Amino acid sequence: MPVTHLPGSFVGHIFASMQQLITSYLFQNKICPLPGFGSLSIATNGAEADFTNHLVTAPKQIIQFNVKEMNTNGLLTYVAEKTRQNEEDVTESLRSFCAGLKHEISTHAKANLPGIGNFFVDENGNTIFEQEEIPEAFNQHVTAIRVIHPNAEHTILVGDKETTNTMMTEYFSEEEVVKDRWWIWALVLVALALLTLIIYFSNSNNASHLGNSVKI
Repeated sequence: MPVTHLPGSFVGHIFASMQQLITSYLFQNKICPLPGFGSLSIATNGAEADFTNHLVTAPKQIIQFNVKEMNTNGLLTYVAEKTRQNEEDVTESLRSFCAGLKHEISTHAKANLPGIGNFFVDENGNTIFEQEEIPEAFNQHVTAIRVIHPNAEHTILVGDKETTNTMMTEYFSEEEVVKDRWWIWALVLVALALLTLIIYFSNSNNASHLGNSVKI
């Protein structure tokens, strides 16, 4: 089937519509075939917790390009439903669109898919993809204040060592018990001192009485 190479401006209604449909399909399905050109896919990095600033950063979507092609059935059905065209016409439009992308790159060294990114060709003739920045409205951070329940065990950092609140509570409880018992030892020492004095004076008194009872 012959492919028509079109001007690089991509201003035609069919191509503008195809751009929007490809963008929509990609973000909904995380993959999008580009017949005769390659394929796009989306990988999502997980959200990250920033406890210092009380934030949870939004997951980041990374768009990747691969020269390897994939099955186009899903995209063809999607575009046919949205445009109310039969799949044969959609197939021809999609192939023409992708051929236009390649023509744009070869002519102007760059081709743009709005909302997705730009395609370039390096000095070795390889197609390079550069993702567009996703609007901040889609990457809003969430304020998150960590709630710690009194009876729930949670991880804490003491110096450079990781421990739990339960272990620290037990540690300080044991230390407090040791500190609280000092007075017991003090009382024992006082009692021993008093007992020593009592024995001493008792012995002294007995010796005095014995001395007085001796006849000369």
